[in-house]
Amino acid sequence: MSSDEIYLDHATSSPLAPEVAAAITDALGLTASPDSVHPRGAATAAAVATARAQLADLIGAEPEEIIFTAGATEARNLAIKGLLSANADIGTNVVTSDIEHPAVLSAVRSHIRAGKTASFVEVNAHGYINPVTFARAVTDATSVASIHHAHYEIGTIQDVAAIAEAIRDAHAVTRIHVDASDSIGILDCDVHALGVDAVSISGTPIGAPAWTGALWVRPGARLHPLIEGGAQEFGKRSGAVDVAGIIGFGVAAARRRIDIATHAHKLRRHTHMLGHTLMRIEDVRVNGPDAASRLPGHLQISVAGMTGESLALALATRGVLVAPGSTCTADAGKASPTLEAIGCDPTWTHSAILITVGATTTEDEIARAGIIIAQTIRDLRAMSPLSQ
Repeated sequence: MSSDEIYLDHATSSPLAPEVAAAITDALGLTASPDSVHPRGAATAAAVATARAQLADLIGAEPEEIIFTAGATEARNLAIKGLLSANADIGTNVVTSDIEHPAVLSAVRSHIRAGKTASFVEVNAHGYINPVTFARAVTDATSVASIHHAHYEIGTIQDVAAIAEAIRDAHAVTRIHVDASDSIGILDCDVHALGVDAVSISGTPIGAPAWTGALWVRPGARLHPLIEGGAQEFGKRSGAVDVAGIIGFGVAAARRRIDIATHAHKLRRHTHMLGHTLMRIEDVRVNGPDAASRLPGHLQISVAGMTGESLALALATRGVLVAPGSTCTADAGKASPTLEAIGCDPTWTHSAILITVGATTTEDEIARAGIIIAQTIRDLRAMSPLSQ
């Protein structure tokens, strides 16, 4: 990355901390499988066990409750499909919100295509899930409910404990999955305090490789594997594990456990500074809740009169790297489904960019980015025939 570039796409992938990169490099020397019985295998197994314990400490879990996956998308799919399969005796209905991550929504739609039922609960104008409304959608046939901890696009932080309690009151045995893939290491993600059955996790927010992920499952919740053929990951995820990635994941978790509050404060300060600058521009809006209620580090804005893709591309030519709309929208230039769900009109749904800051972002970069983004918006509007 050029030293002149300002990287504001940390929700997609963040630069590795030197300690994490060094741990991954050292782990490449562990050539034996952790499943082998000889001394080299034992050394690899011990390193993986250490990483598992480090991640467990971050979320208040036991190491044996952690299943490593190849990223958050696999973790989300394992949670939804694995819980539905293993708990079919409870029922075949699933309930979720209509602004979940595409990996969750796609897994639910696969369930529908298989002839089963699902309910999608609406959210309010800031993306909040009402616990009472959600619980009303839960029936005696609901085996799985899935909600996000913090929204991957607009940053809305849900009251997971309140929603979980409402679900339990409606149907005590419903398995509850929480997608904490964007909040881990930024918000408190103690799995027992959340009061749920499964939590999907990404390595990205804590500075681990983007291809690392995990799923925490409460003992007794029951989960069937997606990938079969071996006994790895306690029989819940077969196949050789990414030893180097897992070790880096563990080091990143241990680092973040120490500085989580300081880190969150820094992210919130930076996005507040940038948001304050950008809101001075005419016809620019921040999507989602206010800064105090939003996931630290997340800032999604919509700019009237242009598409998010065109603005993101123009900013890239000037050295500011952001995402158009969201980090996970497959079709660039399309309307954001989340913004449509919270009631935005087309002026705003097509014109969003997502700005995400991380541990390596500096205050100087935030100041420079504000100037560049503001000037780029003015320049693009000056070139538009609609502004003539």
